[in-house]
Formats: sequence, C-alpha cells, structure tokens
Amino acid sequence: MPLETPLLRVVAVGSVDDGKSTLIGRLLHDTGHLTRDQIEAVEEASRRRGRKGVDLALLTDGLRAEREQGITIDAAYRSFEADGRRILLADAPGHVQYTRNMVTAAAGSDVAILLVDAANGIMPQTRRHLALCALLGLREIIACVNKIDLVGYDEARFREIEAGLGEVAAGVGCRHLTVVPISALEGANVVERAKTMPWYAGPTVLELLHDLDPPIAEDALRMPVQWVVRHDEGGADVRGLAGRIESGMVAVGDEVVALPSGVSSRVARIDVLGEDRAVASAPLSVALHLEDDVDVARGDVIVAADAVPALADRVEATVAWLDEQPLVPGARLELRQGTRSVPVIVEALEARLELDTLEHEPADALEANDIGLIALHAAAPIVAEAYVANRALGGVILVDPGTNRTVGVVMLGGAAVPAA
Repeated sequence: MPLETPLLRVVAVGSVDDGKSTLIGRLLHDTGHLTRDQIEAVEEASRRRGRKGVDLALLTDGLRAEREQGITIDAAYRSFEADGRRILLADAPGHVQYTRNMVTAAAGSDVAILLVDAANGIMPQTRRHLALCALLGLREIIACVNKIDLVGYDEARFREIEAGLGEVAAGVGCRHLTVVPISALEGANVVERAKTMPWYAGPTVLELLHDLDPPIAEDALRMPVQWVVRHDEGGADVRGLAGRIESGMVAVGDEVVALPSGVSSRVARIDVLGEDRAVASAPLSVALHLEDDVDVARGDVIVAADAVPALADRVEATVAWLDEQPLVPGARLELRQGTRSVPVIVEALEARLELDTLEHEPADALEANDIGLIALHAAAPIVAEAYVANRALGGVILVDPGTNRTVGVVMLGGAAVPAA
C-alpha cells in the first residue's frame, strides 16, 4: 500500500555564495528543529570565524575542507517536519567542478529550491542548474531571489530577475517555476512573511513546500531485480526475486513480465521483510514469488504485463557530461540502468546545449559539465523508456569501464531503433 506520509525530497541549488546553506539553516532554525547544543555549536563556530551574528550556513557543513574554504563540496542532508509533512533537504554544491555532486542530489529529489543572488542576478551556473533540474524531471522549482536586503528590497530588481528566470525556464522546458523574494540571513519570506516587502503578496518558502502535492509514483510497475533469493521452506525450494519497486505498485495475482527475456507469470506472494503483503508500492524493497519458475536473474526488470516498455539497442538521449576527459563520438562506455550494466558505444554527438542562448548547437565534443544530445548503441537490448515517462528506468548513468568512474548522467529519449 502507498506510504501514508510521503517524504518530500527537496534540493537547494544555485551558484556559489547565493545562500543555499544559509536558507536551509534558516528553515531549520525558524521551524524549531535545532537543539540547544546545535545552536551553541554554530554560535561558537561563527565567533571563531569572526562573524558578527550566527552563521546558519555552518549547520550543513559536513567536511573540514568545507569549513576551511567556506563552500559546499558534497551534498549535505537535513530533515524536518512542518505541519505533518516530512521534508528532506539536500544542500548541493554550487561550484562548477562539483556539478556531479549537484546532479546526484537533484536526481533523487522531487522539488528544487534555486537560489539567485539579488545583487549578482542570473549567473551561468544558475542557468546550468535550472537546465539540469528540468532535465532531471523535477516537477516543481522554487526560485528564491535571495539577499533582497542588499538591494534595498527593490521590487523592480526582483521583477527583472523574475522575468529573466521565466525566460530561462521556458527555454529548458521547466515544468513549473515559482519565484519568491527572500533574505535567508534575516529570515524574510522563508518561514515568516517579511514586513519589509509589502509589494509581495505571495507565499513564503515554507508555505510553498507545505502546499505542494505529495509525490506520486508513476503508475507502471518497474522493479529491477537486485538478486534472486533461494531457500528451503518446509522441504520446498522457495525462489524470490528481490529488489526495490522503483515505480508503480503490484498485488498478489497480478501478471508481470521479466525483461529483457519477455517471460511472464503471476505474482503468488509478496514478501516485505518476512511479512506477507497483498499489495506493495514504490519505494518498498520486496521479494516477489511467482507462480512459475521462470528464468530471471540480477539486472532483469519486472514490469506490469499491461504496460510493457519497449526494448532497444539504439537509443537517443540527453547527457550531462561530468568527466574532465571530453566525450567524443566512438567512446566506449558502460551504461547502468537499475541493477543492469551493458557496454555501449557513443554512435553520434548530435548537439550541445548553449546555456547562454538555450539553443542546441553542433559540437565535436562535450566538455565537463556540458549538456548534449547523443545516440548510443548498446551491446544488448535495454529498456528504452523515455525519462519523461518514467524517471526510474529512463534515468541511467554512464561509467568508464576502466576506472569505474561515473562520467555522465543520461536521460533517455525513448527507442531510436528497435532491438532485433
């Protein structure tokens, strides 16, 4: 059965020093989710750094290097509850060199909070992060024009940035964008409404997070098999297919299909940590027992029989390239989809997204942090489900087989050439 209280996963993104860490600290502080020990520790750290007040950004510092440099390197996570809703906040790094960390945090989120410095306006990294969030399928983006106090709470400046963000959002296919003027340092329009901006009548950041509809898993069942569990039960050899339901739901008696083989059977039993269930849904980890002893192995995907996705060995996709070595046509990599790994060749590099113009342009290579369109040829058929239809299987990663290093995040565009 679906989770009674869905977790809302939120990632804070934006350019360097736009105030992501301070915003998260402010949300935790003003909603009363900090202990006295945490507050005292931040106060002491602020004094050591010569700050006049309490530096709430220090709450999300997780690495010594971060504290020494005053930047976010790795994604830091904090959670809190507000009016019955549990919210998990991820503070993603803003530096270009840590874009892969930002992508990792955003890929597992439902909503993004995009920070923009009111004085600096829209920066190249602002555009990059907004484009990545749109490509990763985040359904809501809350753009916070931060440090509005530094421009005298100027409505004209806010409207200028709001219009610019709207243009960028439209150019990258952003689903829904809400823009809020805030001061994370002062707490204006974060949890409490600001009296210094009577011209703004919209919601606060917390109100937006609270009023968002809870995330709903895609309807179609998709469960990559992590391993096959076998044990003796009353003299009978019991075989279960263990994995996490990435989307949809399954019930005892449902007909399912195992891909890529295409064999089908019906669900005889659903085991969740030793407890039998009649129904299970994403994101539960389960062991499915089928009526027939079909040949299924790690890496296969269990799908609903009435919603079987296409298989293909050639696909078109959008890639966010993360490696220092450029991506060029002919590159041999490894594609990882769910629990399956398949060798692939980059057949063509079709275009690169120019972040300044938001147009696709011809390119011979993709450099680190570039976004582009590519064509892949896989050594074996993969589930060619478009990312816009299902984030679970439509989102894959590219790995350098020699170093096992993740070099690209890929959003599949669907089948280009059906598998033979």
